[in-house]
Amino acid sequence: MATIQRKYITRYSSILIVIILLLTGYYTIRYVLRRRSPIRMVEETDLTRFVNATGVRRRIPRLIHQTWRTNNVPLQWNASHYSVITKNVNEFKHYLWTDEKMHAFVRKHEPEFYKNTYITYKYNIQRADSFRNVVLYHLGGIYIDMDSGCNRPFKDLLATLEALDPDSPHLLAFPTDDGFGFLIDFIVSTAGHPFHKQLISRLHLFNYNFLFHYLTVYMSAGPLYVIIQERLFKSSEQQAVRILTSTVTDCFVWRGEGRTWHTLDDKVLLYIYSKGHRIYRQPKLFVIAIVIICILTLFFKWDRAYAVLWVWIRDAEFKFKKFIKSVAKFSKI
Repeated sequence: MATIQRKYITRYSSILIVIILLLTGYYTIRYVLRRRSPIRMVEETDLTRFVNATGVRRRIPRLIHQTWRTNNVPLQWNASHYSVITKNVNEFKHYLWTDEKMHAFVRKHEPEFYKNTYITYKYNIQRADSFRNVVLYHLGGIYIDMDSGCNRPFKDLLATLEALDPDSPHLLAFPTDDGFGFLIDFIVSTAGHPFHKQLISRLHLFNYNFLFHYLTVYMSAGPLYVIIQERLFKSSEQQAVRILTSTVTDCFVWRGEGRTWHTLDDKVLLYIYSKGHRIYRQPKLFVIAIVIICILTLFFKWDRAYAVLWVWIRDAEFKFKKFIKSVAKFSKI
């Protein structure tokens, strides 16, 4: 009995230490990654004010970049891919970058990055994510995911961005994620933007296995990596970085079915985040969930960890709903 008690005391003490270390690390990282520049938004009113502005110098190349493994676009993306081409046919040149073309482009323009990082990525999605930084740095234009379609010609958005910062040689815009940061499924950029150079130069520092498939992809070259680097980047009048509000993004882009690279752990983490995002409108629950998953992974088998986690999720959701009902009932008394 004493042996069993010591075993559980050791286990729970270890769990407590891990929690303390992870939370300490979280708040330390949060402080280090404090924003260096104020957020500069693009509002719907900006579209109305600047869409027909005259005498504004063009700086964003009228190029559209999309990526896929081959030239054969999957049927599920025919509508989105077709809308991007047809709605911008007279204003933009369209590029479909296959895996072969991406390798050749990165090898030519960023040979050191290609040799030391690009070809060493474990997942193909990491190469696709990092490629958009390389192609936008060297060519500029618009990057848009294959599962995203076009509602309105992109020339209106580019005209607005160029009019908003008329004296800036470097322009860059991402769509907001409404709470967690921003997305990288749609990017507008001038060629040679210093932020893309920063992204490319630091990719090798994040080329690690972050325990989960989802975190590895997101942290090594995906959205979390870009969000971290944006917080470290000093935006200015000469190197503008702007965030598109959801209203502005929805004017130009619609999103279809994607996430072809997602696995089971991705879906679990996204489920947790979606619940926390809906309830709290902030990503703290997402971070706490990652802490819990890490602890479970250390002390249980992988498959058992998922089973225990799902029970916790459902139980917590049930208790929260029960609590809300109790509060509502009490408020009526």
